[in-house]
Amino acid sequence: MEVSVLKLCSVVLVIAITTWAWRVVNWVWLRPRKIEKCLRKQGLKGNSYRLLFGDLKENFSVTKEARSKPINLSDDIATRVVPFLLHSINIYGTYF
Repeated sequence: MEVSVLKLCSVVLVIAITTWAWRVVNWVWLRPRKIEKCLRKQGLKGNSYRLLFGDLKENFSVTKEARSKPINLSDDIATRVVPFLLHSINIYGTYF
């Protein structure tokens, strides 16, 4: 009897871990790729999906570059405040 209870618990544990792993893969990889595919069919452009960190590296480099340049009081502050957004708009258009 003890062996069957142990086997039952291990089977339930394996099923639970497999279900959890599938949900994580779906959340992290499959669903974003599916949404990206649908958006591209609708004509929206943009960077492709990158696992977990996405555009952070590019965002930091564009922000660092923008903040390294001096700004005058008469200059447009958008280039300083949201440089990655302006960079994306220049590359992909208004509806990226």
